[in-house]
This record gives sequence, structure tokens and C-alpha cells, in this order.
Amino acid sequence: MASEPLEQSNLSTTGNWLRANRGRLLKFASVGLSGVVVNLAIFLLAFHVVFAPLLSGDLQFIVANGTGFVVSVFTNFLLNDWWTWGDRKKGGIRQWFHRIIKYYITASGAGAVQILTAWISLTVLWAPLQFAAFGFELAPSLGVLTGIGCGMAINFTVSHLWAFRDAPPSRTY
Repeated sequence: MASEPLEQSNLSTTGNWLRANRGRLLKFASVGLSGVVVNLAIFLLAFHVVFAPLLSGDLQFIVANGTGFVVSVFTNFLLNDWWTWGDRKKGGIRQWFHRIIKYYITASGAGAVQILTAWISLTVLWAPLQFAAFGFELAPSLGVLTGIGCGMAINFTVSHLWAFRDAPPSRTY
């Protein structure tokens, strides 16, 4: 019982933070949706055109998938840097490289959490519930959506607090 006020305080603080960043979160989600389109388009182009004559089987899929990921993270970075966190102080080219490196680290970590969460929620939660609609098993999609939700929350929070924070003031000597 002693932890109730602390828990409610944390929920209130989280709710306030989310309300204060609602517009930024919606921009972030829009950029993420565009990233899905870019990722899929680059994957299809790489898989069917670029790597088809060079690779085959699993290697072709993995390289094409990785290419889609790398390109979509780059386009997401550009859009987030310009639009989602466009109001932040940017600094020079050196800070731009720092931000993009931080964003790739953040996106990769969030992607790993997304994949792990999708698999765990599929095997532990969704598959045992055996949800179906119109003859289609929904567990795999629900697992992926659960993973996306967790990955997005992590990616947004870390991007907001670390990757896209204001650039430090320039030093003059």
C-alpha cells in the first residue's frame, strides 16, 4: 500500500509527458509509417532486381531485408531530424553525424526489442488464445503489432531524450 502514491505519481508524470509530446509523437508515428513504405519498397527492389542475379535463397532475403532497414532508418532520421525534432538546436556537421549514429543505435536497439517482444508475445500470449477472424489466425499479426508498439515506445523515448536532444553550445577559444 505504501507504494500506491509513488505508482500514481509515476503514471501521472508519464501521462503529463505524453500529453506534452503528443504532437511530436504523432509526427514520429507518421515518419515511422513512411519508413515502413520505404523499407518494403527498397526490400522488393533489392530482392527482385538488385540482388536476384547475385545472390540466392536466405542470403538474398537477408541482404535485401538489411538494405531496406538501413535505407528506411536513414530516411526516418532525415524526416525526424527536420520535422519531428526540427525545433531542436542542431549544431554543425559534426553534431549531425553524432545524431545519425545515435539514431541508428536507437533504431537498432528498438528493432531488436520489437522482434524479441513479437516472438515472446506470440508464443506466450497470442498463440495460446487462438484468436481468429474470417478463418485467419491472428496470433502472428498480434505478436508483430505488440512488438511494434514496444519498439516504437522505446525508439521515441530514446530519440527524444538522447538522439535528437539539443546540440551543446558551441565552444569558442
